[in-house]
Formats: sequence, C-alpha cells, structure tokens
Amino acid sequence: MSTTDRTPSVPSLGTDDAESAAPLARAAHRTAAYTAETLDRTARAAEAAAFWLAALLPLAYLPTLATGAAAEHPLAFVGVLVVHAAALVLGRGHAADAGSR
Repeated sequence: MSTTDRTPSVPSLGTDDAESAAPLARAAHRTAAYTAETLDRTARAAEAAAFWLAALLPLAYLPTLATGAAAEHPLAFVGVLVVHAAALVLGRGHAADAGSR
C-alpha cells in the first residue's frame, strides 16, 4: 500500500500570472460597480412607483365605497388596502431622497 499524498497541488502565481490577472480584476470591479449602480437605480424607481401608488390609490376608495363594490367584493377591497399599506411602507423615503441627488 502506498502512502502517496493524493491532494492536488495548487500552483503559485508567478509575476506573469499576477500581471495577467490585473485586467480580470479591473473588469470584475467594473462589473460589480455597474451592478450596484443598476440595483440602486432600480430600487429608486421602485420606491418612486410605490410613493405615487400610495399617493393616488386613495382616489379609488370613494368610488369603490359609493358604488357598493367594496360590499360586493370585500376581499378585493381588503387587498387594495393591503397594497396601499405596502406602498406606504415601500415609498416612504422617496421625497426625502430627492434632495440627495
């Protein structure tokens, strides 16, 4: 029976390998920065949409209550109230962010 070490050896980076890894590192950094910027823009857009949904959704309450649709479809009306509450929470920072851009 042999007692040979069977773990693979990891090659060390020489100077040539380190120099060739630099462009890859820069590309990875640019990709990460672009991804972060895209996520930030998407989050701000979603926050703005939630803000305006929270601001305008109450305009649907009066006609819904006046026509009796809320009594006919109480689950749908409760759903609208839940969506409004979620929009209030998600869009609460929209106006405060306007001055920081």
